[in-house]
Amino acid sequence: MKNALYLAWKSLLWHRGRSLTILLSLAITIWLPVTVRLVLDQFRREISLRANATPLILGAKGSRIDLALHAMYFSATPPADTTMAEVESINDSSLGIAIPLHVRYRTQSRPGIDGAMIVGTAPEYFEFRKLEVADGRMMTLLGECLVGCNVAARMKVRPDDSLLSAPRNAFNLAGDYPLKMNVVGILAPSHSPDDDAVFTDVRTTWVIDGIGHGHQELNTQTDPQLLLKNADNDTVIASAAVLPYTEITAANIDSFHFHGDPATFPLTAIIVVPASKKARTQILGRYASSQSTSQCLKPPDVIDELLSIVFRIEQLAWVCSFAAGIVTLLLLGLVVNLSMRLRAAEMLTMFRLGCSRRTIAMLHVSEIAILLLSASVIAAGAALVMRQFSADVLQSQLF
Repeated sequence: MKNALYLAWKSLLWHRGRSLTILLSLAITIWLPVTVRLVLDQFRREISLRANATPLILGAKGSRIDLALHAMYFSATPPADTTMAEVESINDSSLGIAIPLHVRYRTQSRPGIDGAMIVGTAPEYFEFRKLEVADGRMMTLLGECLVGCNVAARMKVRPDDSLLSAPRNAFNLAGDYPLKMNVVGILAPSHSPDDDAVFTDVRTTWVIDGIGHGHQELNTQTDPQLLLKNADNDTVIASAAVLPYTEITAANIDSFHFHGDPATFPLTAIIVVPASKKARTQILGRYASSQSTSQCLKPPDVIDELLSIVFRIEQLAWVCSFAAGIVTLLLLGLVVNLSMRLRAAEMLTMFRLGCSRRTIAMLHVSEIAILLLSASVIAAGAALVMRQFSADVLQSQLF
C-alpha cells in the first residue's frame, strides 16, 4: 500500500493540471454543504441565545418578527409606536420590570464610517444585559451617552468626545434638530448587537424627537433680533429666531422641559422581565385580547418562526449540493475512465515489470483517495474561515 501511495502521489504531480482541476471541483462540491451547515448552525445558536435571554417583548400590533428583531437587534423599526403608559402599567402592577426602548435615530456618519443606532433606554437595561463600562462612567444626565466597543473603535471616540444625532429627514426644515451628545463611557465587549449601538437615556431621544427642548434665557440684554417684543415693563417675548438648543450642558440643562403627558410619549418597544412564571402568564394573558392595541411576544417562539424560513433555505442548499455532488462524481468517473484508457500502455508496462493487477488497482484507488482527502481538508479549512465572518454578514443581510 505504501508503494501504491508513493506511485499515486508521483502520478498526480506529473499530471498536475488534471489533478488540480479535479481537486478544486471536489473541494467546492464538499465545501458548499459543509459551509451552509456550519454557518446556519452558528447563526441559529447566536440568534436563539439572545432570544432565550429576552423574556418578553411588548409593542404595537403589527409584524411579530419585525418587533422581535427590533427589540433585540435594534433594526426593522416597527410601523407603529407604543407609549410610556405600557411601561407604567407593568411597573405599577408589580408583575415585572418594563424596560423602555426608543430606537429611531442614528448618529451622523463620518467620512467612510456609517453612523450607529441610538438606543434610548433606562438604566435597568444595562443590568438586564449585564453590560459594564470599560472606560469612563455610567450616564447620569440628559444628553449623555454610552458607546458600544465596536462603535468606539470604528469612530475613534473616547470619553469626553461628542456624537451628533442625524435627522430622519434632512429636507424637512421644520423637523428635528441634531443633538450633540456627550460621550461619558465606553462599554466593555459583550459580543452582541449592544457592541454596535450608542445608548442614551430615553428622555434624550425624546429631545431628539422634539418632545422635549430648552430655550435661550431671555432678558432685556438679549439680542433684539431674537425678540418679538420688548415692552416698557421689561416683559420680553421670543421670536422664531430663538432655536432649541442642540447641545445639553450644565449651563442650560435646567431649561429643558417636555410638553404633554409623559404617559403618551412614544416608545418603539418594551422589554418585560416578569417577576415569576405566574406573572409571565398574567402579562401574556393581558395582551392576548383582540381589543388590545399592543402585543406581547415570547421571543423564542418568534425566532422559531424565522428559523423555519432559514431551514427552508438550508434544504434548498442541500438539494443543490446533492445535485452538484452527483454531477461531480459522474465527471470524476469519466475522468478516471479516460485516464485509464490513456494510461493503458503505462499500466501494461508496469504489469510486465512484475506489478500485479491488485497493485495496479490500488494505484488508481490511491489517486482517488489522495484527491478526496486533499479536497476534504481544503473544504474544511475554507468552511472554518467562512464561518468566522459569514454569520455576521448573514445576520446583517436578514436584519
